[in-house]
Amino acid sequence: VPQDIEDPTFWPEFRSRVRAVNPEAYLVGEIWHEAPEWLSGDRFDALMNYPLTLAILGFVGGPDLDHGVAAGQANYRDGLVALDGPGFAERLMRNMTLNHADTTAVQFNLLGSHDSPRAKSVLGEDDVRLRLATLIQLTLPGTPSIYYGDEIAMSGGPDPDCRRAYPERLADAGEAALAHRAFVRSAIAARRGDAALRRGEVRVLATADRAIALERTAADRRALVLVNAGDAATSLDLGPVGASGLHERDDLTVGAVRFTDNPSRVQLEARSAAVFVAD
Repeated sequence: VPQDIEDPTFWPEFRSRVRAVNPEAYLVGEIWHEAPEWLSGDRFDALMNYPLTLAILGFVGGPDLDHGVAAGQANYRDGLVALDGPGFAERLMRNMTLNHADTTAVQFNLLGSHDSPRAKSVLGEDDVRLRLATLIQLTLPGTPSIYYGDEIAMSGGPDPDCRRAYPERLADAGEAALAHRAFVRSAIAARRGDAALRRGEVRVLATADRAIALERTAADRRALVLVNAGDAATSLDLGPVGASGLHERDDLTVGAVRFTDNPSRVQLEARSAAVFVAD
């Protein structure tokens, strides 16, 4: 919580001393709002990216957000709002461009923490919405952090309820929890296996209603991330290139995503998502 130390010379000295011991040390500040001045190279490498957290939750949750749960944390109470596709695109691109690209590449991206209500509970206890949020988190540049238990879709309200005990045996968590864990593992594997899903450029190809299409590029790699968070089917026009040269990661598909006779036009059923990567 670096803002609580009022001496302006402390954190530059802290960074200097830490880097003298370990030049590869990763320094993260727990600051809840946009604060690029803390990331100018003399103090921290990254901040806990709560503005991105609130944007993802607002988009995926939409009108189904549980504001009663969110009200137990002041930043969530004041900053969590429902977002449609265009609104999320605006928030996302601001987040992706606010800082230097090297900083964006290591921002501490999270969906929940020891201080915030569980993502699943904020999203109305909906496992599918949690899956959509996780997919977005794990296909953006940054350093994704998974708060313990979110990989098995644990519920929990504001602190201290968000710190419930982990199941003594994973098998006791239930089939839905294990299915979500398998999805999270697949998303992590896809990210590790394809540079386009973990670094490089983010571009919004299309938005409609509560849907968005993101293009990810890194070096000679390209990927598409398609998400419809709405409760009605919709379609997106991906432009002339579309999904050409890409194939669907079946293990990351949520619901049904289909291309029409036009390879640039994709139809997404309600609460669906898909990731397309290069061969």
